[in-house]
Order: sequence, then structure tokens, then C-alpha cells
Amino acid sequence: MEKKFGSIMQMGFIVEDMDVAIDFWTQKMNVGPFIKLEGIELIDQYYKGKPADLDFSGALSYSGSMQIELIKQHCNTPSLYNEYVNNEKGGLHHLCCLTQDIENDIRILESQGYINLQGGKTQDNGQFAYLDTPERERPIFELAQLSEGGLSFFAMIEEAAKNWDKKTTLMEAEIIL
Repeated sequence: MEKKFGSIMQMGFIVEDMDVAIDFWTQKMNVGPFIKLEGIELIDQYYKGKPADLDFSGALSYSGSMQIELIKQHCNTPSLYNEYVNNEKGGLHHLCCLTQDIENDIRILESQGYINLQGGKTQDNGQFAYLDTPERERPIFELAQLSEGGLSFFAMIEEAAKNWDKKTTLMEAEIIL
């Protein structure tokens, strides 16, 4: 078996206040504009092998070719997001790579000691999984297999970041996921 995933393309952060986090990234880190995704609806969500129904929002932008993802969970449902709020590993929650064969790569990573803890599917049949190891010094690893619409959506956000006017913190877009 050969790994099908590419290089790290995203850093994900769990935030307590989405607006404060967006202000930090746009004003202090010179990253923007962000697109806010409220009430993300997923299919076949799971957490530690059991079905899950999470209420959360996200915000996406780019710094060069690195996507910055901010995640805020709004419910008390057990998840990797809620677990991480009080985690002392630090602010970085996960690193993400895109793959063309998520099932293959999950099998390879599980054979190397990773545990598939949480995941699901997007409305357009994209799929993602968060995998972790017992070692404390490593962030969670996310694999994502996106649809053509998802890839186009990410490309649109990346292009907006390249042309950012440094004033607008949020952009409007039709969500195609």
C-alpha cells in the first residue's frame, strides 16, 4: 500500500470566540479575509466509533498556500473539538492533508498506530477523518478527500486571500459543499 495524501495544507485551531479569533488573525497575523461557515451540516458523523451530531461553525482563510481553519463547537456533545478546549497541548488542534483515497490512507495510518477518532462526510460527498496517536507532542492529523466542488471552494478562498484588501475581515460566498 502506498500513501495517497499530499503535503500539509491546513492548520486547524479550536476557538472559544469566533469573532475574537478572526480579529486576531486578520489584525495581528495579516491573514484574511475569512469566510464564516455557520451551522455546518455533515452526514455520517462519528466520534470514537459512535454516531455524533455536532453543532459547530468554522472560518477559513489562507496564508500563502496554508489554509487556516478556525472551529467553534456550540453544543456539549462529546467530540475532539470539545476535548481540546481545555487541552494543554496548545492552540494548534490539527494538521490536514488532502488525499485521493481516504480509506487507503486511513488503513495505512491505523497500521502505524493512529486511531481514527472522528469524521464524517460533507453534503457533496467529501469525506474527512481525524486520527491521533497517544504521544502528547503531536497534533491531531486530519485527512480530507474533497469533491470537485470542495476543491473549487478552497481555491476561491485562497484566491480571495491573495487579493485581500487588508480591510475586509469577512467575505460572502455561496457555500458549495
